[in-house]
Amino acid sequence: MKHMKVVTSGIDYIDTAVGGGIVKNSSLLVIYDSFSLGWALPFEILKHQISNGALGIIINYNLPLPRLILRANSAGLDIEEEGEKGNLVIIDVFGSRYGFHHPEEYVYRIEGFNPETYIPKLEQIYREIFRKTDKTEVVDFVFSLDGMAFEIGEDRSIKLIKRLLSNRIINGRHLFSLYLLGADRVSKGFLSWNIEFNDYVLEFSSKKGDYGISEQMYVLKSPLAKFEPKAYRYDTKHQNIMPLAAPRG
Repeated sequence: MKHMKVVTSGIDYIDTAVGGGIVKNSSLLVIYDSFSLGWALPFEILKHQISNGALGIIINYNLPLPRLILRANSAGLDIEEEGEKGNLVIIDVFGSRYGFHHPEEYVYRIEGFNPETYIPKLEQIYREIFRKTDKTEVVDFVFSLDGMAFEIGEDRSIKLIKRLLSNRIINGRHLFSLYLLGADRVSKGFLSWNIEFNDYVLEFSSKKGDYGISEQMYVLKSPLAKFEPKAYRYDTKHQNIMPLAAPRG
């Protein structure tokens, strides 16, 4: 680890919270609950990376493409614009599973999706993507792990993630991976495995009150020496954080 390269996430407060940035070729897991806006963070990070010249790849398990576009837009990422510019591609597992066909060149399908042939087909799509781009850095975003678990089951998903981790699909182009996980939709065991798999772990927790919804961000895991696990109040409106004060004893 002496020679590990640390890059910026693109968001200053995230870099600070995790101890200085994101180690190249690592992965960041964002966990959120049903009322949290933490799901927006990977889209925001991806937006920043694309603006800095990286190629963004979204593996979509969750939504029909028009709804994914709306979801990303609300987090500030314009999928259609970036896709047409060659800055972003979608591997549309959801559309492949449920028969949605999209003519856009930046949308890729996985024909006959099943766990046994998924890895080779995914590798083939990555090779096709790289033949069409001259970009040398890639950030991929799995939207989402709970969507994957719903489609093929948790046990198969865990085995599949292990295989993905052991396959250097992107090779030297990789910056880092983003994973999103809705905690309310999976078992504690599946949640635990994904915390184990990922190098960085952020958890967002919401609380409903009389005057709205408050949100906290827990920074649980980072490989950097300067990292300390901490809790923050997450300001969704201004996209910022504030350390939570320790209770007075």
